[in-house]
Amino acid sequence: MSERVVEILWTGGFDSTFRMTQLSRCDVDIQPYYMCDNRNSESKELEAIKNISERLMKYEQTKCRIRPLIKVDMAERIENEEITAAYKRITEKRHLGTQYDWLGRFAEKHPGIEVGVHDQAIGLIKEYGDIIQVEDEVIGNYCIVDREKTDKDICLLFQNMHIPLIGYTKLKMKEEYLKGGYEDVMRMTWFCYNPIRNKPCGFCTPCRTTREEGMTEWFGTEANIRYKLAPKLVKSSIGRRILWYI
Repeated sequence: MSERVVEILWTGGFDSTFRMTQLSRCDVDIQPYYMCDNRNSESKELEAIKNISERLMKYEQTKCRIRPLIKVDMAERIENEEITAAYKRITEKRHLGTQYDWLGRFAEKHPGIEVGVHDQAIGLIKEYGDIIQVEDEVIGNYCIVDREKTDKDICLLFQNMHIPLIGYTKLKMKEEYLKGGYEDVMRMTWFCYNPIRNKPCGFCTPCRTTREEGMTEWFGTEANIRYKLAPKLVKSSIGRRILWYI
């Protein structure tokens, strides 16, 4: 039995769960972490993680062991002045979500943790440096920052992260979910930040991204209406209230 442990940030969402299906076929211990920050979707995400964990262990092809989920409160201070200063310098030039400051500090304590870094951050890394693909015979390929070619501040933020899903679109992931027999797991995932009556809202950033990447079947009539109206209505408190009542 392998003693290798793979740490991963898991939201219960489409992308990180796809990576869990890949890792589940490897002889490793998976240690998932979940970041708590009082999102409206947290109960749905944690429910998805619980159900998916149980389902993955029932597949014949599963070789992994999934360790108990560790929940980490993003309000907890993980101090690293050097990383925070690097983040501030980067954001003087380019927009980058505040979560990356925290993620950079968390990854410094957990080097090699797998993170679902998004296109915005990947574009920033490539603008100021490059990435290297690492071939791993146990868990498959993943990418890391090329420390020799990349700006020092970018390195400080991302150098401890493993980035496994570069090059994957949601449609490509869906294809592999289905090919691997994981349709039920795929349907258990949760991505919406603002669930309305226990269904995806259609207008939060993850919903818009999911829809715009071709995954329209995840949304019902109400969510489709909100998607179309949101650009105008989200600009006012009354408009946002209307979206919630649709």
